[in-house]
Amino acid sequence: MIRTLGCRCIYSFALLMIAQVGPAIAQESWDAIYIGGAKVGHMHVRVEPVKDRTGRALVRVRVDWDLAFDRGRDRARMRLLYGTIETPEGSVLRLDTRTQAADTDLRTSGDVIDGVMKLKIEGSGNSQEVNLPWGPEVRGPYAAELSLSRKPIMPGETRDLRTYVPDLNKICTTKLTARNLEDVVIGQKNEKRSLLRVDQVVFDDMDKPIPGMASSLWTDERGQILKSHTDLLGGMDTYRTTRAGALGEGGGPAFNLLAKSIIKAPRPITKSENTRNIVYLITMEDDIPSEIFVTDRRQSAKPGDSKSVATVEVNTAGPDAGEAEEPAGDEYLRPNPLINSNDERVIRHMKKAVGMETDPWRKAVAIQHWVAQNVSDKNFSVAFAQAAEVAKNLKGDCSEHSVLVAAMARAAGIPSRCVVGLVYAQNLGGFGPHMWNEVYVNGRWVAVDAAFDQSDVDATHLKLGATSLDGVAPFEAFLPVLKVFGKIKIEPLEIK
Repeated sequence: MIRTLGCRCIYSFALLMIAQVGPAIAQESWDAIYIGGAKVGHMHVRVEPVKDRTGRALVRVRVDWDLAFDRGRDRARMRLLYGTIETPEGSVLRLDTRTQAADTDLRTSGDVIDGVMKLKIEGSGNSQEVNLPWGPEVRGPYAAELSLSRKPIMPGETRDLRTYVPDLNKICTTKLTARNLEDVVIGQKNEKRSLLRVDQVVFDDMDKPIPGMASSLWTDERGQILKSHTDLLGGMDTYRTTRAGALGEGGGPAFNLLAKSIIKAPRPITKSENTRNIVYLITMEDDIPSEIFVTDRRQSAKPGDSKSVATVEVNTAGPDAGEAEEPAGDEYLRPNPLINSNDERVIRHMKKAVGMETDPWRKAVAIQHWVAQNVSDKNFSVAFAQAAEVAKNLKGDCSEHSVLVAAMARAAGIPSRCVVGLVYAQNLGGFGPHMWNEVYVNGRWVAVDAAFDQSDVDATHLKLGATSLDGVAPFEAFLPVLKVFGKIKIEPLEIK
């Protein structure tokens, strides 16, 4: 079997992360978005004065991203809608974010009450809540843009802002550093402007830069950002333009997310689905691979001669191999807005797959095989669907297989989680982002992959992280994958 790769869950998260950095806020503005020189969409920003019930003057900010990209013969589309109610000084009082990556929206919303943001995430009939400490210094997702437009930054000046990042559900520090004036080409007409370059880096609460969120911004004398650039996904640029320019066609070839994300292998891995043990040499730029690749019962990552090098050994490990692990937490068994294990269709599918089987491992294998056989419409136009939607439509790629397996396993009483990482695809000659599952049976987390119909997952699956997709920031687990985009070499040393 020559398998193909069709996962977009990581691509979708990359675009979610890109949406945290963008052009400046005006009363109304339009920006065109390009990746790798190809137009992928636009952003529309509106800022308007409003009043609350007491007559207090407030500001409503609405930011809509509309993105489209190719995946094989299909075209996927995502809409990201961010809205806040703020004081004129920028303190956020209310926020509402919606991700439209499939038929069903994923919504996160909340209000600040007595210094606490009471957030709720909702999807497919499930909801979860979290309380986040929230002082008056906390700004919204577009704090940097609002800050620059309200008070232009000067060359040599630095500015720190406390910024809420929706898809991480975290309050981070955005650091702006103004450099010098530069002659910058704006848009596709090669118009040159003298603009101030401002470098932007977003740090987490451990004072570490967040992958994919560093960017360069070019501002005019009013603090309006006319161009921005980030290296993520081969380079993304945004340009201030008119409504017609933002909504119009970009010309040239469409952007193919899959092709841009493949890590080419120096030699082919034949019959990759039959591999049971592989030792890899991993080399990364500006990072430590032994800390990025997971070490567990199935995979070990050891430092090499330098920090940028590691050897990673991957084995196929069944339910009886190795020592027992820590018990699975409740989050791996309960439903959430993405893993809808209490959905009626999910439960019906689970019962059909499992039948009269009582052994947990055999039940898990039956679920994995049922999903592999029944999600037959390999439709790559869905960016990231919730399990209830997959159970209804029975279509999608690796991320849809994974959320449905997790939901059906939990409905059967088996703790489960989604794994994010890389997998080898022979047709593409390298490794690409992928999503599979682990089920907790016999005191061990055991890998299964419904996308490739494997209950003995092969050694070309390189694990970067695992997630229950629980909580108000379910996509945070995908951050390790962003770290490897365009910065990694993978060389198989020993293949068995």
